[in-house]
Amino acid sequence: MGIKNKDLKRFCILAVVVLIAAAIAVLAFSWGPEESSGDNNQAGPAAGSEKDYFSSKALPEYAEGFEVEYHDNYKVLSIIDPWGRESGNRTYLLVQKGTEVPAGYDDAAVFYIPVESVAALSTTQIPHIANIGEIDTIQIVSNIQYINNPEIIDRYDEGLIRDVSTADSSMTSGLDAEILIDAEPDAVFVSAMENPDYDDSSKIRELGLKPALVSEYMEKTPLARAEWIKYFSLFYNREEEANALFDEIVSRYDNASAKAKGVSEKTTVFSGNDYYGTWYMPGGESYVAQLIEDAGADYLWSDDNSTGSIPLDFEAVYDTAADADYWINMGTANTAGELLAEDERYSKFDAFQNDSIYNNNARVNEFGGNDYWESGVARPDLVLMDLIKIFHPDILPDHELYYYRHIE
Repeated sequence: MGIKNKDLKRFCILAVVVLIAAAIAVLAFSWGPEESSGDNNQAGPAAGSEKDYFSSKALPEYAEGFEVEYHDNYKVLSIIDPWGRESGNRTYLLVQKGTEVPAGYDDAAVFYIPVESVAALSTTQIPHIANIGEIDTIQIVSNIQYINNPEIIDRYDEGLIRDVSTADSSMTSGLDAEILIDAEPDAVFVSAMENPDYDDSSKIRELGLKPALVSEYMEKTPLARAEWIKYFSLFYNREEEANALFDEIVSRYDNASAKAKGVSEKTTVFSGNDYYGTWYMPGGESYVAQLIEDAGADYLWSDDNSTGSIPLDFEAVYDTAADADYWINMGTANTAGELLAEDERYSKFDAFQNDSIYNNNARVNEFGGNDYWESGVARPDLVLMDLIKIFHPDILPDHELYYYRHIE
């Protein structure tokens, strides 16, 4: 039984209608109202879009070495040279992964965030990264033997972290170029240096890697140094965690300091030791002087306006500090006998005779790595409470010394 011409004609018309309907459906899918929303764009929205990727902001209040500006999908991080050199200033563009790099920042180094692998070339950088929960991103360290953080040591033993200083170096700074190149970290955190001969950042840049300058050690106050946790948080989008941790440190520091500054009588204090004929005394505007003042003591060089160390001879120190109540931070000495072995004249100080000497080396590993210069930078509240316990033990009766120890 064949198909009649009339039926064939109806069939053809119906087929054409179906094809037209299908075509319209396809066009509606392709050109529908959601086409311009960008939701299906795997590259993410363009720079300048209205989506704010950074609901939490971390702005420095104490630190002077960096500034940050927030935009929808990127952050402009400005590094301010601590020695006042215009050529030492840097601009970093921290761009959210999956979004476009904005125009107008030709001189800025671009970092895609959040970073997933980093090199931390100074022990002072490790606690900040660890405290915001990103210690697993550290793939490269320098001089593992001086590091105290147990998780870093365990990860190194497991082969998850490499020491850039262990192999034969091909860089004048002592960093192994092959290890750095092989690791390809998203960022290399490196200390800013005044002397170009010790500047690792330019050498790292020559390797095709991205150095991120850190100059927290040049900050003038303990809280300013600790606030660099915010700097590191910018690379991880961990601002919320950094703000919460730093606010707690500030609260603890200020509460302890308020108690100490209420004392009726201040003890007198001096610091340091004679090193090959020169006594490097912390300046009156240094972070050490600030800690002593906040601990309710009178630092004998507080009138000096230096932020670094003052080179003095033994006689100049003795003339001022002979009858001081306390002596702190005397190098690597573990006993009074070791101090006398360095210089018998130490016995002339009243603080030595009165058994009032304390050193910041309570937490030192077998290779001499001192945790005071590692986690202590990130925890000035604990350092301050140690000093208050030393100078005014009745103020914090329950506190046990953490970074400091009595030298006998």
